[in-house]
Amino acid sequence: MKNILVLVLCLIMSNNSFAQEKQESLSQLSGIWIGKAEGQPMKFEILDKTPNSFTFSFINFQNERFTILKSDITTKEKNEFVISIKEAKFSSQRYEDCIFSTGTITLSDASHDNMKLNLRSVGPTCFISYDVLVNMNDIKDLILTKEKSNK
Repeated sequence: MKNILVLVLCLIMSNNSFAQEKQESLSQLSGIWIGKAEGQPMKFEILDKTPNSFTFSFINFQNERFTILKSDITTKEKNEFVISIKEAKFSSQRYEDCIFSTGTITLSDASHDNMKLNLRSVGPTCFISYDVLVNMNDIKDLILTKEKSNK
């Protein structure tokens, strides 16, 4: 029984250490990342709100923002993060009723200056009226470069 208790405590400590390492790695990626999607400039912002809470946003060339408000973050490999979207929406008041609850962002090959981003299946498509629909298209292998701070 004593050995089982020691084993459980070791697993808990190992899990806490891994979670802390994941948070620190993602915190180092905080900031604004720049790339081009379908020929248009796009920014991807990672905000470290609190030690265990991050906000992710896509900002298009018209300065419209698509923000992931709730998510789960996991790691597959050392420099790869998988963000499972639980709640996301566009910043525009016109689309305030469009709340998205599925999708996956994968950040891979992450370093201090570059990373690759994939966005898959953010949906469902939101119908504003019979001829106006809103969605966030999939993005495949978007190379992002970290924006240099002016500080």
